Parts: sequence; structure tokens; C-alpha cells
Amino acid sequence: MARPREFDPDVAMEKAMVLFWDVGYEEASLAELLSAMEITKGSFYKAFRDKQSVYLLALDRYNDRVISGTVAFLGDPSAGAGRERILGLFKKVADEVRANGDRLGCFLCNAMIDRAAGGGEAEKKLQVMTRRLEGGFRQALVDDGFEEADARASARGLLSAYFGLRVLGRAGLSREMAGDCLGQVERLLRRD
Repeated sequence: MARPREFDPDVAMEKAMVLFWDVGYEEASLAELLSAMEITKGSFYKAFRDKQSVYLLALDRYNDRVISGTVAFLGDPSAGAGRERILGLFKKVADEVRANGDRLGCFLCNAMIDRAAGGGEAEKKLQVMTRRLEGGFRQALVDDGFEEADARASARGLLSAYFGLRVLGRAGLSREMAGDCLGQVERLLRRD
């Protein structure tokens, strides 16, 4: 008879995601990962193949929880006009930065810096998440009356501003720059 798992896989994965989000893939040693997940080496290898598989699961978790929620919000007409949804997202990030700092930044941004150049499965997942986020911005713009070509180009500009704000937050700089970033997003959304 097999022994039951001595840990909650969902809780362990949440802790693994936070560790990878904070320090990146390379900097997270197996010992740190085991400590963060609060599991033994034996339990780790019974439940997961290796560190890479846990990292890929952490990316999936972030995609399911954060990216999906953000894309759903950007595409939800009941949350206001497309422009209001986009500004609401940026305002939420900027307010969080101003109130508490944002030293974690965005796991997607951090992972793109950390792992995207490495190719493989991680790069594919990061590209999919980036395209989903871009698509969320594009949909909000189309909902607001932008032509498809303008919406695509503007969505990419918004994506760059979003990533920039989140990276600046991780660097500890965005508190002073958050308002300026919001102003630039408002200018990008103007249709004079």
C-alpha cells in the first residue's frame, strides 16, 4: 500500500512559484526549493521529475491565475469601456507600487529576463503568456473602436509600458515613476 503524500501539492506549488518569482530559476537551488516547498527530497522526486518540471508548473500556475485574470478583466465590457479597463489595470499596478513598493514585479517579466533566451519549453510558455496579455490589450482597444492595425500596434506599446512599470517596480524605482507611466498610457489611448 502506497503511503499518502505528506504535503499539499497545491500549497507546495504556490510556494515554489513565489520562490522562482522572487529569485529566478538559476538562483533557486534545489535545497532552497525544498525548503520553500516544505517537502523532503524524497517527496519532491516522487511528486515531480526535477526542478525544471516544477518551474514549468509554476509558469502554468501564474498563467492560470494572474495572466488569465488580467486578460479576462481587459476583455470584460461590464468593467467599463476598453480605455477604462486598460487605465484601471495600470492604476491598480501603480497604486500598489506607491502604497507598498513592488519588489517582486511580474513573474512573467522576471522569467522573460531570466529564462526566455534559454529556449525550450519555458520560452514557449513565456511567449504564449506574452501574446495572451497583448491580446487582452488589443481586445480592449478594439472594444473601444480602434481599427485592428492600430489596436495591434497600440497593444504592443501598452505591453511595453506594462512590463516597464513592473520591472521598474522590482528595481525599486517605479514609486516615483508610476504617475508618469500612467500619463504616458493615457496619451497612448487618446484618439484625437
